Amino acid sequence: MSIWESLDQILRNAKVVDLSPVIEKGMPKWPTHPQIVVDPTITHAHDGYYCQSLVMGEHTGAHVDCPAHIIEAMMDCTVDTYPANMIFGPAIKYEVYKLKAKPGDRITKEQILALEKEMGDQAEKGDIVLMDFGWQKYWKTDASWKYYALNEPGLSEEACQLFADRGVKAVGSDTVACDTPVIDGEELHSYGHRNSWLPNQIFIMEMLMNLSELPTRSYFMALPLRIKHGSGSPIRPIAIIE
Repeated sequence: MSIWESLDQILRNAKVVDLSPVIEKGMPKWPTHPQIVVDPTITHAHDGYYCQSLVMGEHTGAHVDCPAHIIEAMMDCTVDTYPANMIFGPAIKYEVYKLKAKPGDRITKEQILALEKEMGDQAEKGDIVLMDFGWQKYWKTDASWKYYALNEPGLSEEACQLFADRGVKAVGSDTVACDTPVIDGEELHSYGHRNSWLPNQIFIMEMLMNLSELPTRSYFMALPLRIKHGSGSPIRPIAIIE
């Protein structure tokens, strides 16, 4: 059996968990980002076929942040400069919801280490870290959507640096801004975005869904759009599990 036949057999028979939200009207977004418009512009009744128009920012729904998004000195590190498999890799999930952190709180390095002891595993070089804050329950498309966008726990400086020191490839979460604590719309300093992760070309993924369906270990895959000078891109993230 060739390597391609083996790969085809593995992927066709794999259990896949979709980690993306539906792109739809009314979905949560970072408050200052562009509005999301999904419009049935072309219809069978009017045009003889069906096609929608989409208007949205680069950081809509499940998406990846590249260094240029935050680090002005790294404007050459845009999404189109990285290979298509920039966020493929073995993944490890942290059940940080067990810590019962509230909006504005910071998860500490010591808490991460305690979780790892409980898990019997830890992030290593090249891993993709997936942080399940249990925040998906606040994902709404009605008038209550703003709570998800304006409130979340984050990580301390030392916790962010821990993952950077380990040499992880990317960090993702089910919150709107991953490591950034936010309370009632007040954004606190983001050590991952500004100090530890993006400056070291550790990608950040946000607004992931269905992390509760993953075991501790999985294989993560997501493809960004090849946007010229893109600060990031929407993605369709999946996890392959045993």
